[in-house]
Amino acid sequence: MSKGKIRVEIYEGDPFSGCCGPVMASPSSVENLRKMLIERNGIIKALKEEFKEQIEVDREIVGTRRQYDTYPQHALKFLRTDTKMPFILINGQLVSEGIFLPYDDFKQLVLNHIKE
Repeated sequence: MSKGKIRVEIYEGDPFSGCCGPVMASPSSVENLRKMLIERNGIIKALKEEFKEQIEVDREIVGTRRQYDTYPQHALKFLRTDTKMPFILINGQLVSEGIFLPYDDFKQLVLNHIKE
């Protein structure tokens, strides 16, 4: 991490685990998934643009193919407990769980940590 930057880490469940199994997904569920992914990518892109000199953002998809012990130690403790995904860490501290925050809420969290 660059000196003085806030580290934002987002850990999400695999969005394709429910749609790409042996049962065919409905067109509406596929479209909803597509919209959700575009929206989340847009939020991250906007945060990176607005706070480009102040934050680093890492986004991890937590899937069944990757062993938990390959994640950073500070994130591992949340992955091994009942922390609801998606969850967000700022500088290693849990700041949100169970929801991917809308842009304005995410922005406020970042601003709160910049002021600290």
